[in-house]
Amino acid sequence: MPDINGIPYVESDDLVSAYPSVSQSLAQEVSDQLAAKLDLAGGKILQIVRATDSTSRSTTSTSYVDVTGMSVTITPQKSDSAVLLVCTVQLSPAGGWLTFLQITDSSNNGISGAQDNRYGINTGSEQRAVTLMAYSTPATTSATTYKLRFKTQSGTTAINNDFSTGQMFAIEVSA
Repeated sequence: MPDINGIPYVESDDLVSAYPSVSQSLAQEVSDQLAAKLDLAGGKILQIVRATDSTSRSTTSTSYVDVTGMSVTITPQKSDSAVLLVCTVQLSPAGGWLTFLQITDSSNNGISGAQDNRYGINTGSEQRAVTLMAYSTPATTSATTYKLRFKTQSGTTAINNDFSTGQMFAIEVSA
């Protein structure tokens, strides 16, 4: 079977007799080269952990409180990995007050990129889809929990995951 730059290709003579092995070789070579390119680009996705919540949650607290159901626990495979955190929710602060969101670790330390984000909506009936992204370097292979927290400036604020399911992802990326 001929190849170009080490990648096998199928000739007309191979279509019947050698096609299964040529096809498998081609797929493996493409996979290997893609993996090599990703290594050069600075990392591979090692795992993804996802949590979902479909319950509406509200608070009148002016101090951060946990959003029950919106947390993920990931056990990094490598101590030098980074963790990309992505969280999506439906937000509806009442009366135009500001809502504050953050992603924290289990000790309530804000995670870079999502430490203290504010969102305001003009009326209590309006909803807004909100996506937070954060970047963590836990430097451990022990289980690490990340969670969404929220507070209001005044009045009541709600995360309406019953309107659209809230999701939180922890994505481990190798160094």
